[in-house]
Amino acid sequence: MAEDRDAAARARRIEHLRFVREIRQLCADSPGAHASLRRGLGKDVDQVDGMHEFVAHWLPEKRNRERDRAYYAVAALIADQPRHVVRGRSANDTEAEQPIATYGPSFGRTLAEPVLKAPAQERSRRRDSTHRRLKLLVRQSPTGLHRYLPSATRLLRQYETEPDWAQLLQDLIRWPWNAADIGSRWQQDYFRALHHDEWRKRDEVDAAQAVPEPGSPAA
Repeated sequence: MAEDRDAAARARRIEHLRFVREIRQLCADSPGAHASLRRGLGKDVDQVDGMHEFVAHWLPEKRNRERDRAYYAVAALIADQPRHVVRGRSANDTEAEQPIATYGPSFGRTLAEPVLKAPAQERSRRRDSTHRRLKLLVRQSPTGLHRYLPSATRLLRQYETEPDWAQLLQDLIRWPWNAADIGSRWQQDYFRALHHDEWRKRDEVDAAQAVPEPGSPAA
């Protein structure tokens, strides 16, 4: 059963990665497509007539509003980047050539990157402001989350960091029914990333202290 779940999750991720690659390529190759997708930023599915041409074929015919909304939102977020940024990402995208993990880094893990990149004298301030943003995001309804994500992804871009769009897409699809679980994972991943080196060093010290000295009674 667990193997079946993992296989299904992996298949979904492969599909989502294909979607992300296609949207990136569209934005890189076509200024018109890029502009049409970008105009959908922060809008609901019934407000984005210019996006249907590029997104509709990725959706099953059986309507699911929240799933559809997630696809349109991620396409618009990708297009919210300047074209020179998208072109650079597209040219350097080697995911198709690498082994594909079942899951990508969560949005919480990605939000830790600007903190980790900050100079020492700025790290505390950036950690506090980023954590406030994360706490705001995880408390949101689906509508609220879609409203706040554009500013959060622009913050990441300011620090030359990009979300794992495929994983964000999967989380947005599941958010209406699993918000608490996904929000907890985002926060856990955020702190795991921030404290990874500190915790690793502490574990190494603890392991070293557990080794008895040569010649001691416990040796």
